[in-house]
Amino acid sequence: MKHLILLMMMGCGASKTKMKGIVMTQDVYFDGMVPVEVTNAPGGHTWVKLSKRQLRHIKAGDHITFYVKAKSVKHVRR
Repeated sequence: MKHLILLMMMGCGASKTKMKGIVMTQDVYFDGMVPVEVTNAPGGHTWVKLSKRQLRHIKAGDHITFYVKAKSVKHVRR
C-alpha cells in the first residue's frame, strides 16, 4: 500500500519521452511557439509551446528540455 503512489507515478511517466534541443530564434510564433532544433533526434526540428514566464527569459541558442507524450499507437498487422 505504501508503494501505490510510486507505482502510479511510474505508470503515468512511462508514455513520455524526454527530448532536448536548442532554440533556433528568439522570435515567438503562433501563441507562444518557438522553433527548436532537436539534438537527440537526427535531423529533428519542431515547435515547442512555452509559458509566458519562459518566453520572457528565452534567447536564441538556449538549451531546452521538453517531453513528448504518445497519444495513441496503432500496430499494423502483417
